[in-house]
Amino acid sequence: MTALARIGFTRHERRILSPLVLTGFFETYDVALLTLAAPVLADGLGLGIGAFGICVALIRLASLASVPVLRLADRWGRRMLLLVSLAVFTIATGMTALAVGVVAFVLVQMVARVFQATESSLAGLVIAEELRPHRRGAGISVLGIVSGLGFGAVAGLLLLVPLTPLGWRLFYLVALLPLALVAYLRRNLRETRAFAVARAENRLQTSFWPRVEPAQRATCLRALALVSAFGVVQTACFLYASELAQTTYGWDGRFTLIVVLAGVFGVLGYFLGGRVSDRVGRKPIVAAAILLASAGTMLIFTEVEGLFIPGFFLATAGAASFMAVTLTYLAELFPTEIRATLISVVLSCQVAAGSLGLVIVGALASVVKPSSVLLLAGGALVGSLVLLRGLPEVGGCDILHAAQGHAAPAQPQRAVPALQPA
Repeated sequence: MTALARIGFTRHERRILSPLVLTGFFETYDVALLTLAAPVLADGLGLGIGAFGICVALIRLASLASVPVLRLADRWGRRMLLLVSLAVFTIATGMTALAVGVVAFVLVQMVARVFQATESSLAGLVIAEELRPHRRGAGISVLGIVSGLGFGAVAGLLLLVPLTPLGWRLFYLVALLPLALVAYLRRNLRETRAFAVARAENRLQTSFWPRVEPAQRATCLRALALVSAFGVVQTACFLYASELAQTTYGWDGRFTLIVVLAGVFGVLGYFLGGRVSDRVGRKPIVAAAILLASAGTMLIFTEVEGLFIPGFFLATAGAASFMAVTLTYLAELFPTEIRATLISVVLSCQVAAGSLGLVIVGALASVVKPSSVLLLAGGALVGSLVLLRGLPEVGGCDILHAAQGHAAPAQPQRAVPALQPA
């Protein structure tokens, strides 16, 4: 809390951030398990890396079910969904550690993924709604910086798993400890100001399917295409980078060190996508993140060992920057009454696109080397920059009162208590 004060957050903003920052840890921890720890999980479940990649694709596709769940956040509020999603995700994590066989593992993880996606979207949304306009990106970057601990935790556990009889199950048992801490921190949450204002102005939509204006629909489709293109490449990039390092190069211990050091570049990426985007705007940082990720992917899959490490660092920075800036950008693009719904649609499509990328690379593995496919995909990612041309710049806009997130300039916001301990 003292560190947050030193970097410019008010007392109200610190009370918003403290119960939510660990959400990023769980998202990254989950991603790291299904990518960096993929060889260990695949071996423990008796699968090859290609078959496990398809299982990961199925698990990730389950996040699409978070769309109707998050629709409730626009109808009933953010608070209730935050509490429910945490409870179900915790139960599913514990059940994963007890899963017997591949089918049980996949099914339980699919349930966990639905509510982990709900949790992740809501945490970023609440931070964007509650923090001052010029601090939104910085708040999301804190969420991201803490999330870097997830990669470090998995990297450390990769060394411990072979030493215990629990095997891969240790990954999921360890996750229960920070989940208990999060449950304690969120025991007294209140509703966000943005939702309260929308409700007071009778802007909430009670229908299950939201009413979206044509201009907002076009914006949503363009944003959806952009983040999906990124998801197709980056999900497969990290899974097959892990396999390349540990299986082809035999870098078990060295790869753990690489992942830990990559955390520094993850922090820099979150700072770029958060605090820097508060200053220079969202669109330039989205473009920079895509270029970093593209360059990193191509360096990794040239299969030149000396290029793997700088490529991995660049890909890590690009992924972190993209995640931070898009969470803030999407919150500013859409009005409160449909914000959670449209953000969930866009982010779910990104995850679905990532699953599609895994399926494509896995299906082609017997014909074309995964490195060749991903080398081409990394270069093709640059083409997604054309989608930015039709998107507005909305950095720092008013999302509390405006009917459309990009329709009005920023207005001063009072520190009215919300989503903070009583």
